Amino acid sequence: MFRLTGSVAAPALYMLARVAPRVLGPTPGGTLADRFDPSRVAAGCALVQGILTATIVLVAQHGIIWAIFVTVAIAQFVNALSQPAYGALLPRLTSPDSLGRANGLLNSLFASSILVAPAIGALALPHTTPELLIAVDAGTFIIAAGILLTLRIPPTQRDAGVSNGGAAAGLPLVRRDSLLRSSAAAVLGNTAVITALQAVLVVAATQHFGRDVDVGWLYAAVGGGSLIGSLSFLRSNPKRIRRRDIITFTATELLAFSAFVFVVNLPIACLLLFVSSLSGVAYQILGSIALQQRTPTELLGRTTGVMRSAMYIGMLIGAIAALALVQPLGWEATVLIVCAGAFVLLIVATVTGPRPALASTPLSDIPE
Repeated sequence: MFRLTGSVAAPALYMLARVAPRVLGPTPGGTLADRFDPSRVAAGCALVQGILTATIVLVAQHGIIWAIFVTVAIAQFVNALSQPAYGALLPRLTSPDSLGRANGLLNSLFASSILVAPAIGALALPHTTPELLIAVDAGTFIIAAGILLTLRIPPTQRDAGVSNGGAAAGLPLVRRDSLLRSSAAAVLGNTAVITALQAVLVVAATQHFGRDVDVGWLYAAVGGGSLIGSLSFLRSNPKRIRRRDIITFTATELLAFSAFVFVVNLPIACLLLFVSSLSGVAYQILGSIALQQRTPTELLGRTTGVMRSAMYIGMLIGAIAALALVQPLGWEATVLIVCAGAFVLLIVATVTGPRPALASTPLSDIPE
């Protein structure tokens, strides 16, 4: 989009089309994951995503730009619909003592894809087309759907999605628990910054480092930090998850993003994004473990849906901010403004709301 239009607003508009539909997915997705077999829900969504991703290649070859936007929007809604199912799967596939290792492994796999794929893209794009890489991406969704169908995870309570608190049953759990509340604020605020930065990253690569394809190395640095951070959790569960750890890692990520704005050296910029991702994955995994240990099994899908909703609302805010601010203020001011907003949100979530003893209790001491 940046090459086609030459406009700094075009990538931001595309990012908005990507993230806006995600806001609508986690709530119904959480209900589906709690009521039905979450592995089947995830497999069905992956299959649909594969078909839609392949469709992008077809419409792109015919130059139908509006159809690309529509197809991407639908695919992203389906992606958001599937996310609570993944959160509900882990506690049903592993023992409580292995949740840290399971979350670390899952995030390691995700991070390795972010590390490897953008680097491949940076090397391949000068010699091939985006459509070919998107076609490969479509095939990975089909493979994922097949693997997920090999799992057999029966629902805990087939009627729980209707009778036990309704679709929003996870929201009170997050609101009452101070650790989960800070975790949700961190996810919302920092995701807004990440999305705003993603929307202008190709512009940043062009203006600060001279080449738009350098964006691939920046994404690879993000994946590298996420991978290293995830690997550190391939051990037994942390004995204690403290809210101040969530806050510290969140603030570190925001400071690294803020410093990135002022850097014009590519290796240093990659290092800052590496640090930001390392910190980000730390608070995300800690928050996931705490959620999975504190939430009744029949509410896992919907409570995970609350966190995913916070993430997607943050994405929407970041995309809107980038679209509204990048043209008049520039990408640097846009990122700094969204960072400031994320800091304020984290402070508000920390100093307000109920503070039950559960938030500071070692996870090993929390009764099932």
